[in-house]
Amino acid sequence: MRAAIEVAGLTAAFGGRTVLDGVAFTVPWGAVTGFVGVNGAGKTTTLRRIVGLEAGGGVARVAGKAYADLEAPAEMLGCCPDVLGAAPGQTAAQHLDALALRAGLDRGAARRALADVGLSGVDGRIRALSLGQRRRLAIAGALLAEPRVLVLDEPFDGLDPGGRRWLSARLRAHADAGGAVLLSAHALHEAEPLLDRLVCLHAGAVRFEGPTEAFLRAHASPVVLVRSLDQPRLARALQAAGAVVHRRSGDALAVRELDAAAIARVAARLGVLLTELAPRRTTLSDAFAAAVGAAP
Repeated sequence: MRAAIEVAGLTAAFGGRTVLDGVAFTVPWGAVTGFVGVNGAGKTTTLRRIVGLEAGGGVARVAGKAYADLEAPAEMLGCCPDVLGAAPGQTAAQHLDALALRAGLDRGAARRALADVGLSGVDGRIRALSLGQRRRLAIAGALLAEPRVLVLDEPFDGLDPGGRRWLSARLRAHADAGGAVLLSAHALHEAEPLLDRLVCLHAGAVRFEGPTEAFLRAHASPVVLVRSLDQPRLARALQAAGAVVHRRSGDALAVRELDAAAIARVAARLGVLLTELAPRRTTLSDAFAAAVGAAP
């Protein structure tokens, strides 16, 4: 079976500036793939290329075909853009009815999608909707035809904690049922538990593609928080042993380059009593910052 999404050699330039420089990656079925990068890395342009909204070099395929060649594109791929793009004077139902009509769906599709995202009772004009409600409406547009592939640009933006939990569960269920999800996200701490795979884009090029855990291992920079009864002497000894030591609020030492066992041995040799020795797990945000910081 072909991958859910395949892109190869994507190039794009705007105003003489290279935005995409040979971008290539795949999105498999049955997984949630995160698409991460700093602002201006080319994420939104790549997503727009996948759904045929931008021109440029290279190829982008959905289930083996260009988006324009899909027989029923809405049933294969649902897209949640970063901007809703709806007429502010419409209601949520009217907006979805128009999308359903364009996709050749029955009017019941809009009602089902509104119920899916928790907007069934919302009948005000789009201009009066909250940011979170607009985000849910954009997600409803992606879910309208119950597609197999979901492409979501910053779907967590504007959602309250309950909405984020709902969306995470909804996307996890979609992937577990054999569908595919590609999502971009700035708030990596929210998306991290959801992501099976990661594509890291930097300066228009893919710098990493693979399992999220592999990315964390490759860019881990573990920190151990340390407190003792003689912080200055311990800090000097840890630095002499090769550690990078920073003082934190509350008089804690944040220690890198030595693990907890090595720190304990240094303290034992000094005869300094440790009152706290707490390894801190490297988060996806930490790893991403390390990866981008190391990239040219």
